[in-house]
Amino acid sequence: MSVLDEVNKHRTDIVTDTYTVTWREILAQYKDGELVIDPDYQRLFRWDLDQQTQYIESLLLNIPSPPLFFAQNPDGNFEVIDGLQRISTLLKFFAQDLFGQEATAGVDEDVNRNDIKTPTILTAGPIIGSLEGFSASTLPETLLRTIRYSRITIILIEKESSTRARYEVFRRLNKSGSLLSDQEIRNCTSRLYGKDFPSKLRVLAEKDIVRAAMSLNEDATRRMGVEEALLRLLAFNFSDKPLKHEIREYLDDFMIDAASGKFDLTPDIENRIEKCFALIQETLPDGQAFRFPKQGFSTNLFDIVATGVFHNVEQLTAESFGQKHSDLLESPDLKLLTGAGSNTRKKLVGRIQLGKTWFST
Repeated sequence: MSVLDEVNKHRTDIVTDTYTVTWREILAQYKDGELVIDPDYQRLFRWDLDQQTQYIESLLLNIPSPPLFFAQNPDGNFEVIDGLQRISTLLKFFAQDLFGQEATAGVDEDVNRNDIKTPTILTAGPIIGSLEGFSASTLPETLLRTIRYSRITIILIEKESSTRARYEVFRRLNKSGSLLSDQEIRNCTSRLYGKDFPSKLRVLAEKDIVRAAMSLNEDATRRMGVEEALLRLLAFNFSDKPLKHEIREYLDDFMIDAASGKFDLTPDIENRIEKCFALIQETLPDGQAFRFPKQGFSTNLFDIVATGVFHNVEQLTAESFGQKHSDLLESPDLKLLTGAGSNTRKKLVGRIQLGKTWFST
């Protein structure tokens, strides 16, 4: 197929419409249940109070705002594809109107700055310093109308568009901004294909034994570092595709395949993973298994150790695993596969194979 034919073939994959609405209309859509924000998307609302205030200030001063991207579901409702921070900022600011008695009363402290049911108390704006201390219940009505009737452009991915097209829109918009980690993007975009696998992956990543064995820092955990590590382990053991691209794309593909039902995270696999990390935690607790001496968490070492233990967990004991791990750290094979250029496909494949063979009995 020529490049012209291929372009023409896929240009019809995505059907869009562009229009402008007021924020009042968007808030009404949300209140009526016509604008869907998945709970997993809500967890990604991260703007601090200064950022939220700055956006409210932008609306008051008529400062242009980038468009919002929505996708229309088969039932006619709309799903947020891009613009979560801005939408959540407005939902939170008008929380009392939207949630009524469910709205959380009291001072908006740092602990609930991203709870959309806690009405925002603004900080001082970069331009309008006197915004500090105001909320939707105390701001002059003239200014509230200015916010509600501010207009914003919507780019709608219509329901006739293919699932793949919707996925690519979300992935490319969010990767270009680098606001989300790769795994956070995977978690959201894969749900366009199916929610079963990403939900199971999240539950598995929240198990105490798994988190203890990895012992990632708070920021890495918050940005779904545990989920990504587990995804690596599953992909290395169950993907039916060769590693042709960089690891990021390889994991993207596996996540899509799993969400689409091409891989089932069965109870047996989940139990094997828990058994794997229980053995690791018993022998080398609190992340020692995945760290070189005096260094932080090493993805390279995780690839070898986690894959090796998972592959051989039925034959390993705490004693044999501990000895093999100690020997591994002194192995020239390890140095060859984790040094300069460790992200190459050749070295990654080498680490997977080394793990499987090194920890065999």
